[in-house]
Amino acid sequence: MLLAGRLAIPEGIEAMLFDLDGVIIDSLALDYQVVEGMLRAELGKTTEVPHSVIRTHFALSLPDFWRAISDSRGLGISPDGIDRLVEGHEIRRREITMTIHEGVIDIMAAARAAGLRVAVVSNNPEAEIRTTLTNSSITVDLVVGNDVPGLRKKPAPDMYLEAARRLGLEPAKCVAIEDSLVGAQAAHDAGCVTIGVATGANSYRELAESGFLTHCYLDFAPSTVSLGRAGITNKTLLTPNEFASHMVEHIAWRLGCSIELRWRNDDWHWLGLALGAEIRGYSLHRPTARTIGMIDDGSAEVVVDTRRPGEVAIDGSSQVDLEWFLNSRVEQVTRGSELVGLLDGLAVGAGVNIDVRIASFEDPHHTWEGVFRGVGIALDRMVNERPAAPVKPKGAAVVAERAADSFERPVERGWVVRGASPWSAQVERRTAESVVAIDVEIDEPSVRYTVDVADTIDVTGIEELLREFAIGAGLRLDVLFEATRLNSSHVVTEDVGMALGRALKHMSIERMEEFGIQGAGSNVENLDEHSPIRVGISMEGRKFWKFVPMDETFADLRRRFLVGHTLPSGLFTEDLDDFIDGLSGGMEASVMVHVDRDIDPEKGWPLLFRGLGTAIAGLLSVNPHRRSLAPGVKATLA
Repeated sequence: MLLAGRLAIPEGIEAMLFDLDGVIIDSLALDYQVVEGMLRAELGKTTEVPHSVIRTHFALSLPDFWRAISDSRGLGISPDGIDRLVEGHEIRRREITMTIHEGVIDIMAAARAAGLRVAVVSNNPEAEIRTTLTNSSITVDLVVGNDVPGLRKKPAPDMYLEAARRLGLEPAKCVAIEDSLVGAQAAHDAGCVTIGVATGANSYRELAESGFLTHCYLDFAPSTVSLGRAGITNKTLLTPNEFASHMVEHIAWRLGCSIELRWRNDDWHWLGLALGAEIRGYSLHRPTARTIGMIDDGSAEVVVDTRRPGEVAIDGSSQVDLEWFLNSRVEQVTRGSELVGLLDGLAVGAGVNIDVRIASFEDPHHTWEGVFRGVGIALDRMVNERPAAPVKPKGAAVVAERAADSFERPVERGWVVRGASPWSAQVERRTAESVVAIDVEIDEPSVRYTVDVADTIDVTGIEELLREFAIGAGLRLDVLFEATRLNSSHVVTEDVGMALGRALKHMSIERMEEFGIQGAGSNVENLDEHSPIRVGISMEGRKFWKFVPMDETFADLRRRFLVGHTLPSGLFTEDLDDFIDGLSGGMEASVMVHVDRDIDPEKGWPLLFRGLGTAIAGLLSVNPHRRSLAPGVKATLA
């Protein structure tokens, strides 16, 4: 249930139990103003009391508060002096109409409108509570103070148990709102649904990490999120948790949306609902999408569709201990299961179901980033129609409207970029061992492969695999490799992969500048298509590649598929792993390869190269929302 757009509470709640000081009224500000003056009047001298000390003891009853101030500052105030300070403090509270915290009146009104009872449970005498409420024009159904005979003060649960008893309710049917650890412990131990708000005794972090709360709020200002089309770099992301903000950003970024997020609490399910409702406002042009979400060593396969609206299912590959993953800390998020709450809300709000299979888990934040990237990519495919790439200018081979010799430039030792355009690139690399030159162009798929190595080296089979790659990517490839001093099959495959990657990198940069591209892609898209090898690639500004066995151990995959096998063409499987290594390095990209157990090397490697090409085609596909973006902190295009 949502109250006044400011507070979310569980369904079935029948009463709201508010603490007074720090929750309803800003009496902390009063204490900051009066404490030193009252001590000066009592002691006849100036005594400095830092605000941090006042706040530490703010949740205590007034007698306990003044005793704590005396003890903490070594003042030795007598019992009679404490009594005088308490009396003077109460007079000031009665004389002053204190500020009511933002949103509290609206929440109380919404609770009453929803048929909920409203009570105040405070570590003050009942008469003082009623006076303060009257001065603030606040009416409630019940007041429980700290002067009820036989009831212990907070942090004991007695006062909350008494409030529930008088209302004729089980504590679990009551939501308690507290600003202090003292009060939060009392409400929690009584069995109430306990919500913290950091407008009084304790900070947000202290409350959120206490273990007493269901949720924690910075304050009760409205929590809002909105998506727009003002440009993807136009974004405000304010939540109490930077990692949660980042996950929401992943969704907005891949949808091509600007975002205004001002979220005042850690109820991530509610945030998901609100974000999903925004996405639901965009019409779907397709009912389903499937993809790989990835970053560095984390990856997941994600399906989003409309078959089972509001459902989320999370599974893991043989490499993933799912329980450990879901309970692991994720940067500022206490455990991954909290992010499942965000996905749950998103699914309900957007009217979709989300199925996630965690493939690779080495550190939690990369894997969760992969999950939310995947969800964002899938939603993008469902919401945004992909525009066709602009038609290549006639005669544009290597450099559009520029002569190749005017473009040629060295980029680092051994490398020369002879030309680059949004449709093509030409690079050359010279080392002490070899020369490799690559000419790549978006065109009818074809491969011209020229290799000059010793007769003892058989790498002719790479041409057929490059043809699979070219078909998947929609590219014309012209590949030249010449060994100058050293003949080695792995040098051929790695250097060809590296040069091809470098050419694709420069073409990607030109395409991004000219009309914007996705920057990431995979061969996973349609629900009715399943390849035993799924490939994802993302330009991250650094090299990373990984083979992920989905239903066996990595040791088994290594023996069965990666190492020690010779294909019918004469290629060594470990040399093809080197090709992936080189391609990743040349593109400065992450490559993830998910492999099922039921595929053998002879059939699998051609599928892998075709899938890699398809992923490249997705990476190069047009995304006008990203046009002319400068590389980010990781020099990323994705």
